[in-house]
Amino acid sequence: MYRFRLYPFSVFILTVTALCPGYAKQLSFEKTETATGIQLNYRWLDHDELPQQLNFSLDKQQVNQQFQKLVSYQPHIAQRHVMVAMQKVAQQADPREARIKIQKIGEQLSFEVRSRDQENIESWQKKLQQLHQKAFDDYLFANYYTHFTNHFGEEGVKPDHRRYATESVPTLLPAANALYAKLKDNSQARAYVNMLLSWLQTIPYNDLESRMVSDGSGYLPPAQVLVNNHGDCDSKTVVAAALLRSMLPSVKVAIIYLPNHALLGVQLAYGGKDETLRLDGNTYLLAEPTGPSLMPTGQISEQSLAAINGGLFSFEIVNQN
Repeated sequence: MYRFRLYPFSVFILTVTALCPGYAKQLSFEKTETATGIQLNYRWLDHDELPQQLNFSLDKQQVNQQFQKLVSYQPHIAQRHVMVAMQKVAQQADPREARIKIQKIGEQLSFEVRSRDQENIESWQKKLQQLHQKAFDDYLFANYYTHFTNHFGEEGVKPDHRRYATESVPTLLPAANALYAKLKDNSQARAYVNMLLSWLQTIPYNDLESRMVSDGSGYLPPAQVLVNNHGDCDSKTVVAAALLRSMLPSVKVAIIYLPNHALLGVQLAYGGKDETLRLDGNTYLLAEPTGPSLMPTGQISEQSLAAINGGLFSFEIVNQN
């Protein structure tokens, strides 16, 4: 007889909050809906205190349909999904060769394999363990979540930011084009990033509850951040990543996770005064999309710098297969 215990899924989900005090310099925000589109109009002061304006229209059907089936992460539902998948496979076992019992004990799943053949026990043990992992991964993927390991090596679950950014590129293309149209001819990529930052930093920050264990409900997909005109650190950082993926597809972008915060790394040319970070052999120029402090590319908050210098960060590359 072999008995194996599966540990519960009540692991933390990353939730991030802003570290920088102050107020955004958004002058106005207007939203007008038509039968087919959502027209957005933003006015703000940029890093040089100059007034800027941005107008674009998002496809209403794309915005309403994208990510519409998202659910908050609930460990007991994930556990039930895994248990049902394992029970279906266990029922295929010939009772003359092996008897398998899968049950929930408290907050844990466990399975028991009985057989006279030790090889048969080991075979089913391996199969059920693999199925457990695959069923859990399938549940996460279906609901736009992914595994996450923080700088302490603690394992958890968070919204799949990289996937959100990649799949949001077509929906946000009108915003990316409108930003690009504001630049002078022959502008460098850094000018585009700075324009993007000055706009996103002035979008109001929504001070959602920050906690180590979360159901992920505070996260807003990129289009929803723009339509609702608010977002927390991870939400606004993913918007920035999606827009950069659209207009600078060859430039590597990294989302950098700090304790209770997130910021962006962009693989662009940098100078001696710029804040950078070396990731996987490449140097990334650092940027703070969240605000509300207005900081151009290469400048980050003192709290962010202290965390990075202390090694208190983890990261994921957005445009990476």
